[in-house]
Amino acid sequence: RERRNLMEYTYQGLKVYCEKKGRGPDLVLLHGWGCDGKIFSGIVSELMPYFTIYNIDLPGFGNSDEPKNYYTLDDYVDMLIDFINKFKINNPIILGHSFGGRIAIRFTSKTNLTKKLILVDSAGIKPKGYFKTKLKILKYKLKKKTYKLFKKVNKYQTLIQNSGSNDYKNATPVMKKTLSVITKTFQEKELKSIKTNTLLIWGKNDYTTLYQDGEKMQKLLENSAIVSIENVGHFPFLEKPYHFMCILKTFLEVNE
Repeated sequence: RERRNLMEYTYQGLKVYCEKKGRGPDLVLLHGWGCDGKIFSGIVSELMPYFTIYNIDLPGFGNSDEPKNYYTLDDYVDMLIDFINKFKINNPIILGHSFGGRIAIRFTSKTNLTKKLILVDSAGIKPKGYFKTKLKILKYKLKKKTYKLFKKVNKYQTLIQNSGSNDYKNATPVMKKTLSVITKTFQEKELKSIKTNTLLIWGKNDYTTLYQDGEKMQKLLENSAIVSIENVGHFPFLEKPYHFMCILKTFLEVNE
């Protein structure tokens, strides 16, 4: 019989929303930036007969509370450790997409509790052209200071409106700072320390986290394989769900 319930969980005063469905070994899903657990509804309905699925809205997203102060990557990982301890989840399989992949990587390298790791178009590798980006940011900060100092209100407002990614523009001040801190975190050393069996699933046409990043990750991860999906961008589980689920079920040894 399927077990389904909304779990009441509070972490350091924050209400964290999580849906628990299914039966079998434990599987934890970690969504990307600007999304929430609903994005995984297709994965949940496919895997419910085989796994107990914990689908979390990370703090600052979906139905979960926003942190009062900005969060670092370690804050998200500490929350996940507390969640797993509180609900006595044993050696979970962890699937992380994009920003959720960052959390999955650090959790796995820090705790050694992960049974299997699935990274889907994951963030965490220092991007190509990173130093050019740093120079751009420095230029932006200098302009911002200058416009503020000389009270160039219109120029200041235009600069702010035209700067930053869509994720950054759409975020609240606390989540802007959170994004800014987390995107400066690179995880090459952590990846090298992971011995867990890892599957990387990547959209070949991903321009958010490039396929080359996935290849770099795969080389750093000792027990890993990468599978790319052609003509797919950053969300392979939405863009080609059938292909995605075939790959995932094979790795998870699901016998239908």
